[in-house]
Amino acid sequence: MLQRITGPLPAWARRDHPVLRYEIGRHPPAKRAIKFLRAFINIVGIGLLLLIGTLVATNLGTQPAGGHPTDILNNVLYIPLLAIQAILSIAALAQTAGAVGDEMRRQNWDNLRATPTGAELAFRARWAAAFYRLRTGIGLLLIVRVILVGGILYDLTAFQGRYLDLLINGIVPELSLVVAVMLMAFTLTAAILLPLTAIGFDAAFGLLIAAIFPGRTTNTLAQALYILVRLAVIVSLGVLARAYMVGDLPSVSDAGAWGGLAANGAVGDWALSFLSLERYGEIWATVPFGIFLGVVVMGFALIQAALADGILALAVRRAQRRG
Repeated sequence: MLQRITGPLPAWARRDHPVLRYEIGRHPPAKRAIKFLRAFINIVGIGLLLLIGTLVATNLGTQPAGGHPTDILNNVLYIPLLAIQAILSIAALAQTAGAVGDEMRRQNWDNLRATPTGAELAFRARWAAAFYRLRTGIGLLLIVRVILVGGILYDLTAFQGRYLDLLINGIVPELSLVVAVMLMAFTLTAAILLPLTAIGFDAAFGLLIAAIFPGRTTNTLAQALYILVRLAVIVSLGVLARAYMVGDLPSVSDAGAWGGLAANGAVGDWALSFLSLERYGEIWATVPFGIFLGVVVMGFALIQAALADGILALAVRRAQRRG
């Protein structure tokens, strides 16, 4: 699935590469009973998240979840998807943060550092392995997002195909339908890319933690701090964005609102809030230049991918200096 989205993978990220094969093979397949237990826990967890999402969307059952099917789907799935994204973010960090410490305990680190590209290949394999190990969760997340994108495309056929015309009527700035379609395309593309770049960034940051803090105690504390900050950012940006849209922050300037919504879309919920055409259209009508938020989150996704690669390279250099 990843190759269909990102194109051909580099050699070190392919499953037949010996270093990546070794990295993935470090954890033998679980026994059948363990697999069934994990599947049961996942099913129960997803069911609970859907129940929570439904209760939130219906205000504890006191109101409808939405006015039409796609609106209901977006409202019910928002909290479960946000929770799954946070879990994947934490899991990506945890998959890589012990890279140096694990190799030191197995007494392999000096051998890796002795070869010109040993540490780099080990780190890149660890980074790629995080995607392979989390592929079920990532696949589920992307599939649901594709379904939500399909819901947007379906909604655009409403009012004899003039729904987008109606949404952009009276917004600031005034735009032609062609430009609005192009901006929507940026938004939908960003919504598919952001989970991949965000998980890649978290996995790369985990490697940086591994290189700086190889000891178990300091490594665990660094992971805990990162996770707390990450969760605080997700919750804070989500609460602020929702508070503004329901009118609880009337004193916020247009520029402040635009920046807060952009930050929430890029870092908070990974553009999930933009996958509801009704909600996104409300942003366009409320916040000047809100229709350009899709371009911003698309640019952020590309920058985040570059930052992940830069952090990975920094982690390699830092680790190679460690004795």
